[in-house]
Amino acid sequence: MESILTTVLPVFGLIVLGYLFARLKLLDSATARGLTQFVFMLAIPALLFRTVALMKPLDAMPFGLWLAFFGGLAVTWILTTLISQKFDSLSASGGAAAAMAVGFGNVALLGTPLGLAYYGEEAVIPLGLIISIHAPLLWFGATLQRELARHSSAISYSRLGRELFWSLAGNAIVLALAAAALWRLTGLGLHPVVDRMLAMLSDASIPTALFALGLSLATYSLRGQWSGMAVLIVMKMLLMPLLVFLALHYLVSVPPLWAKVAVLLAAMPTGANAFLFAHRNEESVAAVSAAIALGTGLAAITVSILLYWMDSGAI
Repeated sequence: MESILTTVLPVFGLIVLGYLFARLKLLDSATARGLTQFVFMLAIPALLFRTVALMKPLDAMPFGLWLAFFGGLAVTWILTTLISQKFDSLSASGGAAAAMAVGFGNVALLGTPLGLAYYGEEAVIPLGLIISIHAPLLWFGATLQRELARHSSAISYSRLGRELFWSLAGNAIVLALAAAALWRLTGLGLHPVVDRMLAMLSDASIPTALFALGLSLATYSLRGQWSGMAVLIVMKMLLMPLLVFLALHYLVSVPPLWAKVAVLLAAMPTGANAFLFAHRNEESVAAVSAAIALGTGLAAITVSILLYWMDSGAI
């Protein structure tokens, strides 16, 4: 339990520090956006590129991991879509924003730092395998669901295909992973100067990601439809990790560390991209915003319990 506390408390301590800096206006919104862009565009991509470029051959193929994680996500997504029709705060456009909120966990700014802090660099491989297709796949799925609900007879699949392509092309994490995979094929390794630069950026990725998350939390509000928020938190932080756990233990076989990382990522609270989707379409904004704010706070408790259960062999 001590190892869990020494991992979880510093992680959430940095989040709280970022939140306080934002609330006390010690940093302005432009600085917060710049720091978040640094994390997504440079620090985490550098970490993933360096790890993949230098890693040993994979212990297993990724398909079982993808099937378990995204299969559990898909079931949660479908159930949320059905349940959302019972709540006015979630039912807009077929529940697309609600489904996005329970599918899109904070795997980059919170899940990656937690996974690396607790499991070490070996966790980068399963982290990268999930993160590489997480954002593009869910953006495409949520957009498709919304379009089908609103314009089922006039939906443009070519436009959706273009949106998916540009989502992939503009995602620095996806590009870093693809570039690293291609670079490995050359067999050249990394020049010491380049390797040192990437290592320095990698070292900066975890603390800056957590501090940036704290800064961003100050922009979310708990005011809104509490019932809708509760639905999103339960579906995202309880049902989805349960389904992923069941799939990993009864349907597919993956390395034990991969299974633990997948369950940890599945238990992450709703991430910022879900809010961006809701805000862009002006649907379920209050419930999604509140789910991010409260869910991230609750994660300090739920993650500690989850890690304890996994370490003890209970799950």
